[in-house]
Amino acid sequence: MPSNKHAGIRYKVLDDCFSNKHRRYYFNDLLEKCNEELRYQCGESCSVGVRTLRSDIKYMREQALMSRVYIDTKDDGSGGRYYQYSDLEFSIYKRGLSQDNLAQLRETILMLQRFKGLPDLGWMSEVLVKLEDKLELHGSKKSVIGFEENKTYSGLDWIQSVFEAIINQMPQKVSYRTFNDVEYEWILSPHYLKEYNNRWFLVGTNHDGNRVTTVALDRIDEMEPVHETYLTSDIDFESYFDDVVGVTVCQERHKETIRLRFAQDSPRFFYVQTKMLHQSQVLEDLDNRIVRIEVIPNNELDALILSFGKDVEVLSPPEYRAHIQNIVRQSYEHYFPKK
Repeated sequence: MPSNKHAGIRYKVLDDCFSNKHRRYYFNDLLEKCNEELRYQCGESCSVGVRTLRSDIKYMREQALMSRVYIDTKDDGSGGRYYQYSDLEFSIYKRGLSQDNLAQLRETILMLQRFKGLPDLGWMSEVLVKLEDKLELHGSKKSVIGFEENKTYSGLDWIQSVFEAIINQMPQKVSYRTFNDVEYEWILSPHYLKEYNNRWFLVGTNHDGNRVTTVALDRIDEMEPVHETYLTSDIDFESYFDDVVGVTVCQERHKETIRLRFAQDSPRFFYVQTKMLHQSQVLEDLDNRIVRIEVIPNNELDALILSFGKDVEVLSPPEYRAHIQNIVRQSYEHYFPKK
């Protein structure tokens, strides 16, 4: 794909338009969208003309055809014609790597392997193992290691756009739909990408109330840049989640000491010694198998504790113990309804 910055911006806009399931884009619409994005990223004097746009569409057609996808011009029934991929799930940015790309990536990986084990580069070992396995650099045609993966996860479609918005400090209009089908539309200044439990989340400043908002990428319907002033944040987002399990930070709540007792006949006590519930975990009483953590309670903590079933009991604080008791009671009534 050409490296020209302006061309790259146009191709990304066109790719988004061709795969849009909710709106039809005619030629003039494409021209307007490209120019709007170019002016936003490169200044008011930057624009694209009709001839260049036709050349861009031709190039995009050639790229799509390599994956047996067509850019159709469809009749809207009133004489107008709009542009759309024949497969709306397709994106030229989702295609596999070319042989040249793979060769260059292999060379880079072989170079990076020299740095494995150096201080502060422990994360590199996992990345390199994944790449070595996927690119068959270990000499075997079969995969030899299995990583946790959610193949149906839709949030990855937004990763690149969100990453670029954070780097370029571009406020975004985000159309968001909850799991119970409640819709929201926010203007967010994006600051941070966070992964938890095989899902990705965007953390940003909501222009409505200047508050921190966390958005699950797989619940985003639409996202596009807007001409708003970017709101910076003094928050250190690398440590922002230190006091919680997961990604839900309740600003109105404070950190509490949660004491948990594991059953004497359960080996899962030893499991949490090797994989701590939270970085604050402390072994309080070995004989009675009591551990404590310092966290802000949230839904993710509830789910984690409940995942141990009968093997764990919340001892304190009393309010949180009562909260878990209520959840367990309701669960019990599902299986053993009152007669």
